[in-house]
Amino acid sequence: MSFTFLNPLFLLGLLTIPAVVLLHFIRLRKKRQDVSAMFLWKQALEITDTRRRFSPTWLLLLQLLFVTLASLALSQPSFSFQGPPDRIFIIDASASMTAKDSDGIRLEKAIKEAISLARQSGRVAIIRAGLDATVVQGLTGNTADITAALSSIKAADRETDMDRAISLALSIAPEADIHIFTDSEAPSGNQISLHPVTGDALNLGINTFDIGIQQAFVSVVSNHPRPQEVALELWQISGENETPVGQSTLLIPAMGQANVSFPLQTSGGFFEARLQAPDWDALSLDNSAFAGKRDLNIVLTAPDELLERALAAIPNISFQTLPNADLNAPGFDVRIVFEPVPETATGNFLQFAPVAQIPVYKLINSWDRSDPLLRFVDLNETVVGIDLDSSLSLNPDWQILAETSDLSPVIARLQTPEKSILLLNFNPSQSDMVNRSAFPLLMTNIMNSFRDEEKLVLGELLAEGAILERGASGQIVNQAKTTVDSPGIYLMNGEPFTASLLSAGESSLAVIETPETPPASTSGRSSERVRDIALWLIALATLFLLAEWLLWSRSKTAWAFRR
Repeated sequence: MSFTFLNPLFLLGLLTIPAVVLLHFIRLRKKRQDVSAMFLWKQALEITDTRRRFSPTWLLLLQLLFVTLASLALSQPSFSFQGPPDRIFIIDASASMTAKDSDGIRLEKAIKEAISLARQSGRVAIIRAGLDATVVQGLTGNTADITAALSSIKAADRETDMDRAISLALSIAPEADIHIFTDSEAPSGNQISLHPVTGDALNLGINTFDIGIQQAFVSVVSNHPRPQEVALELWQISGENETPVGQSTLLIPAMGQANVSFPLQTSGGFFEARLQAPDWDALSLDNSAFAGKRDLNIVLTAPDELLERALAAIPNISFQTLPNADLNAPGFDVRIVFEPVPETATGNFLQFAPVAQIPVYKLINSWDRSDPLLRFVDLNETVVGIDLDSSLSLNPDWQILAETSDLSPVIARLQTPEKSILLLNFNPSQSDMVNRSAFPLLMTNIMNSFRDEEKLVLGELLAEGAILERGASGQIVNQAKTTVDSPGIYLMNGEPFTASLLSAGESSLAVIETPETPPASTSGRSSERVRDIALWLIALATLFLLAEWLLWSRSKTAWAFRR
């Protein structure tokens, strides 16, 4: 059983009770007493002394009851035999929750509010909402366990899957109230209460860092209302050694972003972009970013002079031609084939069509210019030879990136957990693409796409195993981890990986206007129960007020009659 007030400030109305008593006492003191003879003065004096010692009347009692019931009704009492409701707390664990506002760090504000609300709750479950949703604490009424679970939550994820967190909460306790503590948009409703923890944090951070052909591209975003000038440094990382590569000063527009490119002597190795952030910068996770390109070992299953010439122009790759090579043989990062990839094959594949006996030449009509594979690749008026006799059929799992006017696929991609296939549905000898600048750019983008596996996402759940993290001192330290929670260079199973935030949404710290819900809100059924109690109290208060008026009117009539 629980008894709470939705508007407890109206209980201050009870402070008027002493004023009612005082006014009643003053009225009795000033009441006139007429006598017809002098011997009655003594009796009048005795009556007056008795009145001064204060004798309660029915009028006073009814007035006090009216004031009390009116104050209780306005405070909206909630009475329930079921006790405090069960609640599920969803704590946003995205990187922006570590931002520091003028009134504190957002995650700490959320945890403090959640701990306060937990004291008014029945059982509580806690869910950490990040790239994935995880249960930090199951339903429990132990306040110590709830506080410890909330205090253990750390925020660093690149983004938050709030829908997944809500689905998980509903699966734990479908009837429980859901409370979301976040600094971004989130759904709200009868069962869901939103607790926004946004603030006035100002921030600038790196949201893009790419290593291209002998150049590095960096983009910095800012949410400051005025233009900002900031220094950016580029370092090359090799083991324990750090070498400065370049430095630039960026002028970032108000609430905008600025870009810069650094020339590189080599595109291989790993690099770090460092932002010299000002003191007011609210988020540290986006002040540095890491990127790298490891050398690729490529095998061609058949010789092709035009293709080999394009591969030779790409830095940091080595290739060899091995006819009839075993496609599942270890030691190769990419396998270039001129026949369909077998279903049982695993790994990275670049698949060309075999030489067509009677090719049909067509123009490439459309291509996905937004895809990283086709970045800066101009396929306009490009002619390719299509073998119409080939039985090429692509299932819906394939993504078409370029096609002819009759919708014949020219470039397509298939991604599965076991393999990655990029299909170029033509032979290099039967297309004028090899004579255009588009071909070496396309091949470079393709090779770079096969290096993307070295990137990790902050908050990503990793497979079990030892992970080696490069510490701030430059030394390699052994640290067992289950998720990536800070930018850096990692070694997993002997392979190097980079991790960076690189999220314009998290770095911008956009203030989202969200409806604020009272912390102690209850479900719809409880709200109806609150209204019923308040109406009964108002009805009783009105009844007592009417009785007081009738009693007062009657006493006035009797006094007039006696006079």
